[in-house]
Amino acid sequence: MIAHVVEFEAPADVLEGIGMSEFQTRVVPVLEQQPGFEGYQILINRAKGRLLGITLWDTEENGRLAGARLEQERRTGAEQMSAASPLPDLYDVIAHR
Repeated sequence: MIAHVVEFEAPADVLEGIGMSEFQTRVVPVLEQQPGFEGYQILINRAKGRLLGITLWDTEENGRLAGARLEQERRTGAEQMSAASPLPDLYDVIAHR
């Protein structure tokens, strides 16, 4: 299993408001159509204004393909929230329940 991890830094209210609304309406439908999609988790650190979006994929290839497909969505989201968003990373999932 592979995790594709995206990070955004902005005020917590912006991340929870605009960020989550746009995620639900624009990103989730695209995720659900991608081959190998196995779920997502969204984590927020309100004190630091940092949000992590983690999507799970069955293979590294599907994680990379989905990451490329969703890159414009990440850029659009960062722009809408005036958020910093470094390039995403892929991680091997070594424990999952």
